Amino acid sequence: MASYVLEIAENNRYLSIQHKNICIKEQNTVLGTVPLDTVACVMLTAPGITVSKQFLVCMGEENIPVLVMGSNYLPVSMVLPVSSHYRQSAVAEEQIKAGPTIKKQIWQQIVIAKIKNQAQALEKCVLPLNTSIKKDIEALKFLAQRVRSGDSDNKEAQAARIYWQALFGKNFLRNAEDEGINSFLNYGYAIVRAVCARALCASGFLPMFGVHHHNQFNAFCLADDIMEPFRPFVDCLVYELIQKYENENMPPSLSVQDKRHISAILQSPLYLEDEESTLMPVVLKTARALYKSIAEKRALLQFPELKKQ
Repeated sequence: MASYVLEIAENNRYLSIQHKNICIKEQNTVLGTVPLDTVACVMLTAPGITVSKQFLVCMGEENIPVLVMGSNYLPVSMVLPVSSHYRQSAVAEEQIKAGPTIKKQIWQQIVIAKIKNQAQALEKCVLPLNTSIKKDIEALKFLAQRVRSGDSDNKEAQAARIYWQALFGKNFLRNAEDEGINSFLNYGYAIVRAVCARALCASGFLPMFGVHHHNQFNAFCLADDIMEPFRPFVDCLVYELIQKYENENMPPSLSVQDKRHISAILQSPLYLEDEESTLMPVVLKTARALYKSIAEKRALLQFPELKKQ
């Protein structure tokens, strides 16, 4: 099972394919090789990287996302295969025909799952250290019970205002362009987004057509939709790092150790119907349930939880 992020963070690296391995070179020196079947996604963070055409072809054939990262670990592009499912045209046709009613019902389930996992994140990370946030946890659970179809009264935003301040303090503002905590979150979210995009393509979806997110400049709106309930899993890993830096200056960028800690999201235990699993197989199940929901015109999505109930 592909379970590792291959990040290229140094300049003057050349990526090619040799015998089902990604080969990493500096000039004519081979620095290392990585088996394709272990790679969940490739992140290009250094500005001076060269890749062969065969590398890109192979990434497409193996359905491995290639993320080109900009400032503060924000992805500026993602390379994915044009076709990776034997029934792609049939799946895409169902996706495009989906009406507003089922889209709103699906988005309702997504928002409910996200807010529930935000409450669990506070229970897991903050509550053992600060019992005063019990009221915030109860407020999130209350909001999750009152999400309407399409989240018409924006309970997601109401929950976010409670959640971020309870998790990272009253002065924290979630802004993807900021350094520190925000750049740590960006890094983890980029990994989850890539995994979601990979699962959607593998299931025959066109990731540019979302059920809620709509942006003519965003080719991965559907990935942005289904990743929402998985964000709190990243948040917990980042919270653990923040505790490590509690008595030190918060670094503006991530160290190698920090990146390894956050990329552990790929191996972290997730609980779906009380069964333990990991991110990639769970996201694939989500993608299949999304297709069934659209085909049967009834929301049938299930998302994992942070804790085993």
